[in-house]
Amino acid sequence: MRIGINRVVQAGVVAAAVLSAAGGAFGEEAQTLSKLASFGKPEKQPVRAELVTEHASVQPGGKTRVGVHFDLDEGWHIYAQEPGDAGLPTKIQWSGPGSVSFGPLIWPKPLEFVDPGDIRTFGYSGSVVLGSEVRLSNSVAAGTPVTIRAMTEWLACKDICLPGSAILEMSVPVMKTEPALSTHALLFEQVND
Repeated sequence: MRIGINRVVQAGVVAAAVLSAAGGAFGEEAQTLSKLASFGKPEKQPVRAELVTEHASVQPGGKTRVGVHFDLDEGWHIYAQEPGDAGLPTKIQWSGPGSVSFGPLIWPKPLEFVDPGDIRTFGYSGSVVLGSEVRLSNSVAAGTPVTIRAMTEWLACKDICLPGSAILEMSVPVMKTEPALSTHALLFEQVND
């Protein structure tokens, strides 16, 4: 049902733009459609996603962990790999240059949620990192940063469910020296190998 509302909202935005461009004769209709375009969209998204690494840099031929840190508003949750009776699993698709390889996604132990009707689902609330090991080939020269991207999708639920997505990107320095832990290293304690 949410997808249908989004299509209506998108159609309303297009129609409002066309009516506004047509001039004063359609001004009131354009304002009404513009108001409809914001229907069903929360003013603030309940989930924030940030790309993080365990180390501040990586060595040529070295490895570290990369993850998406999800920070959820109170009472909201996203779903685990096996969401249970309802929900959709959170998805992360990693990409980078050919000199970078990614391991499988590591899922922390999920929480169990029981919704009305005894619907049992599994996921995460509060703060969670879903991560993977990233490994650089020996051919990457020190001093050359590598760009890592994550395309992620989730379904966040509380009293209603809202789909969300983000395309995240960061540059990771490649250095010959032993890498220091990043400011986000503690977040990876929940990511079990």
